[in-house]
Amino acid sequence: MISLVTLIISTLLIMGILYEYFESQLKKQLQTEADYIGAAVLTEGISYFDNIDTNERITLIAPDGTVLADTAADSSALENHIDREEIRLALQNGRGTSVRYSDTFTQRTVYYAVRLANGNILRVSARQYTVVTILLKLVQPIAVIVLFAVLASAILSARVSKAVLDDEEREKRERMRSEFTSNVSHELKTPLTSISGFAEMLMLGDADKETVADFSRSIYDESQRMISLVQDILRISELDEKMQFEPEDVDLYELAEEIMECLRPEADKMQVRLRVIGEHISINGVRKIIYEMLYNLCDNAIKYNRPNGLAEVGIYEKENTVLLTVRDTGIGIAKEEQERVFERFYRVDKAHSRAIGGTGLGLSIVKHGALYHRASIQIESEKDKGTNITVCFPKK
Repeated sequence: MISLVTLIISTLLIMGILYEYFESQLKKQLQTEADYIGAAVLTEGISYFDNIDTNERITLIAPDGTVLADTAADSSALENHIDREEIRLALQNGRGTSVRYSDTFTQRTVYYAVRLANGNILRVSARQYTVVTILLKLVQPIAVIVLFAVLASAILSARVSKAVLDDEEREKRERMRSEFTSNVSHELKTPLTSISGFAEMLMLGDADKETVADFSRSIYDESQRMISLVQDILRISELDEKMQFEPEDVDLYELAEEIMECLRPEADKMQVRLRVIGEHISINGVRKIIYEMLYNLCDNAIKYNRPNGLAEVGIYEKENTVLLTVRDTGIGIAKEEQERVFERFYRVDKAHSRAIGGTGLGLSIVKHGALYHRASIQIESEKDKGTNITVCFPKK
């Protein structure tokens, strides 16, 4: 738009300046011709008009306005010219000019009149296209220039936009990397501090057998937490690096049953019922990534549920989309937090998450896995009523 407006304004300014310049040049030319022809008419008289050969119209007019001779028409058929502006000015000042437009306003005629020594008025005229006519004649080349300018601007703006977006993406990635490093350091620092403290107390050798057992259990739990965290970080790193995996046909129903069976001991401990419904539908993807996605969704559905609650996996097909839905009857997610739950290390209920050993990376792995498979994620949740997360895989 800026390029187009600039081009139009520039064209109009240039046309106006050039038009003004050529008009002044035309008047100077008419003045020179009028002086030369006037001298010839004074020497040869009206007979000069019999031999003159010119494309411009030349008229000889008596002081009373009567047309004595004209190169473009029969002088006897022409009306009196005493009321013409250029004639009046010539009679008063010796010289006069005027401009008159045609009926269609596509042309204008410039008149220049000079009073001769014998009192007669010699008038020379020339036709000139108006600015509108010139612009109409230049529509095609102007259109080509406008098209070129728009295309050039589009290419330039696209490159600039890409550069800006690349910079923004680079800054965003750098910011995310910095936040990720900071979060990882924080998450590792807590269990390491605990392990160091327990190990120091054991090293002193003052603890009894029961205390040693408690400390050992705590060290084991914190170590397992660290192992889980490192494993999740490695999974996200693989997806971040866009590593190439071998795709295969994955039966989502069978995979869901396998994962549910694996999580059954945890579900029994939490008193949560497990269920898989829907159809046996296969999609072409990376089994390892889809397994991690579904495992984390089901694991969350159990961990954040209530006693006697339900964790359910549904597999359906809708048009060209395969829907993988994980539903629970747990604590739910507040509306304002639903967009943030897929961020790394973001926890809805921090105290509950730490109590159950969550790393805060589960849903981030789900998000990265969905992006890898060009799938979208929909979340429906209500506080204290449960959560429904659907991954929409493209059929092909």
